[in-house]
Amino acid sequence: MSTIRLPLDVSSPPVGRRLGVRRLSLFNRILLSNAMIVVLGAVAGTWLTSLIVRRAPSEMMVPLAGGFAVIGIVLSVLVNIVVLRAALSPLVQLRQAAQAVRSGDLTARAPISSQADVEMTDLAETLNATLDELARDHAQLRSLSSQVVRAQEEERRRIARELHDDTAQLLFAQLLRVTALKSSTNDELRRVGAELEVSTVEALEGVRRLALELRPPALDDLGLADALADLAQRFLAQTGITIDYQVRGSRARLSPDVELVLYRVAQEALTNVAKHARARKVSMDLDRGPNDVSLSIRDDGRGFDPDRQVARTSTGIGLGLFGMQERVNLVGGSIRIWSEAGSGTEVFAFLAIDQRRKSSSLGEERAV
Repeated sequence: MSTIRLPLDVSSPPVGRRLGVRRLSLFNRILLSNAMIVVLGAVAGTWLTSLIVRRAPSEMMVPLAGGFAVIGIVLSVLVNIVVLRAALSPLVQLRQAAQAVRSGDLTARAPISSQADVEMTDLAETLNATLDELARDHAQLRSLSSQVVRAQEEERRRIARELHDDTAQLLFAQLLRVTALKSSTNDELRRVGAELEVSTVEALEGVRRLALELRPPALDDLGLADALADLAQRFLAQTGITIDYQVRGSRARLSPDVELVLYRVAQEALTNVAKHARARKVSMDLDRGPNDVSLSIRDDGRGFDPDRQVARTSTGIGLGLFGMQERVNLVGGSIRIWSEAGSGTEVFAFLAIDQRRKSSSLGEERAV
């Protein structure tokens, strides 16, 4: 169901103006404050100076006048600083809100004071309205991304089940028939049967391997730690690259969506190592703390520059990295990728377990 959203009207008058409240502008406030400081300083300073100098000895008139002039200037500057800070405080609050949003806090908003001038109120309300619109768009984007990831996993499960139940069974039955040819008395039939047996076995192994990559049964039956161990063994068998897999902390099961996300991160990272890194050794560490879980995959390969868009698109790494980041973000975690040409790459994913119930779930269910 589509959402109809009214356009943001940034030209509408602010709250204070709609209520009929008239406030001085920032320029007029500063002008009026400085004028009052100058007038009061001139009047009070002149009166006080004339009063004291008139009673003072003639030789003290010049020092006293100079001293009062310095005191007047210092007091004027101090009062002006206080007034300017009060007048410009809404600008400081706007800057703080903008910096918070820039650092990733989309819940930050600029405070609106009833004593602020009309320009600052208008600017703060416009900024807040824009941030509200951005937050709604961000929430909708995360919802759509979650639906895409969920649909992708459901399709993976369906294809893996069909490969296992249909294609693999059909190939196995074909293998039995081909094997029967090897018992023929005809030498040519035995030779053809042996060749077909080899190719059928290879096809059967390929189908089973593809089904495991699409949806590993170990992830649903045994948990993340054992599923990653199986992934490491298959990575070593397929690539010949040495991999050191370590598990630290508790082996208790995590929520299905967290286990699936971390498994996909490891799978994508190892795929990139096999295709692009030219590495000789890989280290994969799963660290389970009391309130968090982290996964690290490091290699000693050639590395790459994550900031270069050309390198990402030309090697095919960019979409995979984006997919990892999107998956981790959907469950409330964070992911960092450190890489430098010639110095290898590290992919580090971190998730706080105590926030699982508050984060958006991918809606994954364990396979029966």
